[in-house]
Amino acid sequence: MKLSPAKVDQLAAMLVDVLAETEGVLFQAGDPELRAAIREIMIDELEVEDRLNAEVHRMLQAYKYEITHERLDYDTLFRRLRQRLIAERKIVL
Repeated sequence: MKLSPAKVDQLAAMLVDVLAETEGVLFQAGDPELRAAIREIMIDELEVEDRLNAEVHRMLQAYKYEITHERLDYDTLFRRLRQRLIAERKIVL
């Protein structure tokens, strides 16, 4: 995750504050509940890339022998597989 938990908390609080000042926006929960919900959504979205990278590493581990013995470039394979999964799954990073 590229943002610290403190920064995510700060951004969630700012978002709730901005929405509270916006005309026509009515909350159905209190500020703490809204901040917690926004924080959870933000963290989930920020961790998408981390989960994708971990999956690509796991997939390439299955071919570790071939990569080593055929002298294939792990970084190039990682980037290609990652881009393919992003395109297939229509992931927005």
